[in-house]
Amino acid sequence: MTVAVVVAVVAALPPTLAALLTFAAARSSDRRVGQQRAAVVDQSLDTLHSSVDRVGQAVERVEGVVTDLRERVARLEGAQVP
Repeated sequence: MTVAVVVAVVAALPPTLAALLTFAAARSSDRRVGQQRAAVVDQSLDTLHSSVDRVGQAVERVEGVVTDLRERVARLEGAQVP
């Protein structure tokens, strides 16, 4: 009976080892893909942040122009008041 157990263990070892190696390779591949996706998302967020900064700067410029126009209009209206 001991010989049968040893033969069964030896026979079960290669498929078990293959399954463990396959699991490790698949997990490594999943991690690599996850890191690549994270890098793409990080790059997209950086691009979005840059775009938001540019829009914010444009809004500040427009606000400055609007403020200047309000002051000019106020001066012109003040000059016309008797």
